[in-house]
Amino acid sequence: MVGSVWTRKARMLVIANLLAGAAVLLAMAAPHRVSSVALGSEWQCSKAAFVLTTCRQVL
Repeated sequence: MVGSVWTRKARMLVIANLLAGAAVLLAMAAPHRVSSVALGSEWQCSKAAFVLTTCRQVL
């Protein structure tokens, strides 16, 4: 009986850590604006996950 209680607690701790890690990854991967002085004011750029930068022309 004691072993099953610890197993349940350990399982819940692992699940909580996985959910927290997933939340951190999603927050880091969310796109955010990047200022691009070289392109000018008619362009809008955003960066996601520290790697992918996309720019589009604002009409």
